[in-house]
Amino acid sequence: MRESDYPMRPTWLEINVDAITNNVKQIRRYLAPSCELMAVVKANAYGHGATGVAKVALQAGASRLAVATLGEAVELRLSGLACPILVLGYTPARLAPEAMHHHITLTVYDYASVMAFQQAAAAAGQSITVHIKINTGMNRLGLSVQDAPQFLQAIQHLTGVEVEGIFTHFATSDLADKRFADQQFHRFSQLLAQLEQAGLRPPIAHAANSAALITMPQTHLQMVRAGIALYGLHPDPEETRLPESFQPALQWKAQIAHLLHIQPGDSVSYGQEFVAKQPMTVAVMPVGYADGFPRTAHNWQNVLIAGQAAPIIGRICMDQTMVDVTHIVMHAGPLTQGDEIVLIGRQGTAAISVDEIAKRLQTNNYDVVSRILSRTPRIFVKGANSLP
Repeated sequence: MRESDYPMRPTWLEINVDAITNNVKQIRRYLAPSCELMAVVKANAYGHGATGVAKVALQAGASRLAVATLGEAVELRLSGLACPILVLGYTPARLAPEAMHHHITLTVYDYASVMAFQQAAAAAGQSITVHIKINTGMNRLGLSVQDAPQFLQAIQHLTGVEVEGIFTHFATSDLADKRFADQQFHRFSQLLAQLEQAGLRPPIAHAANSAALITMPQTHLQMVRAGIALYGLHPDPEETRLPESFQPALQWKAQIAHLLHIQPGDSVSYGQEFVAKQPMTVAVMPVGYADGFPRTAHNWQNVLIAGQAAPIIGRICMDQTMVDVTHIVMHAGPLTQGDEIVLIGRQGTAAISVDEIAKRLQTNNYDVVSRILSRTPRIFVKGANSLP
């Protein structure tokens, strides 16, 4: 990367535009031409940068976007995106005017919310578009299958409320054992048939997330919601892996901020938890827990410098982390301020994947990328090297 391309902070995420474009096209290969693709860009596009990812995904073949909150949706609208945007989570009734102003579609699953939205629509002389969330076994948000027909019957003629869609969410579609996911889809399918017969079925039904759209083609319906697959990450690295044609889109990099030499008995960072037993060269990395770099005992363990693993030493600070580079200096030669550090991605022949970090942190890949905070700049690049 040219010096002029570096961001104001000496740590950044590189988001590979070509990888996201490829992943959208790979997803579309699983779908019938009539099946819409909704790109899920909640949580700042799983840490990848919502506006940038949304624009790339729409250009590549997605037709709609999904987010978790109204604020996320409004941010996308203000960036100039005009496509349909669905808020998957709870939206308080007081925010209905804001949703209508920006033409945002809301999720509903209770009568009181629908009535409040209808009153807001009437007061504004506008209409509000909603999707009905059905609980088929996730037991999170959603209207029960048993109550859905009566609910739709009650709201079908409400002035100012357009019921465009109906959806459910799988709890176990990322597991190899699909029995519970099949049960959920069977319940949803039975409900759709019942609503169809009664003339109550909304035009768009959707159920498939990333794992289901790849492994359960019967769940595609009129639309699928692609989240983790959009970013080239496995729904589950052990039980539901993406085909090799998908590409991870994110690399996390930094530059060495400082190099120092310490002697036996010198301590590093807060609490003197690390004490040198021999002369060492230490590199300071300008990344800390305020960037989403975890401070816990289960931490990153090491990063890449000069194509080699460099272990983290001492406590991770709010803005800085210290790394042992003694072995690198001894075998590869001197390092300098500004040299590249890779936290996620490839450097030479060495690589650190998101799934590898997730194992170290005892979590999943969703958590690793979503926790990278917004003060770390996102740079969208084309033609980046292939990632792990």
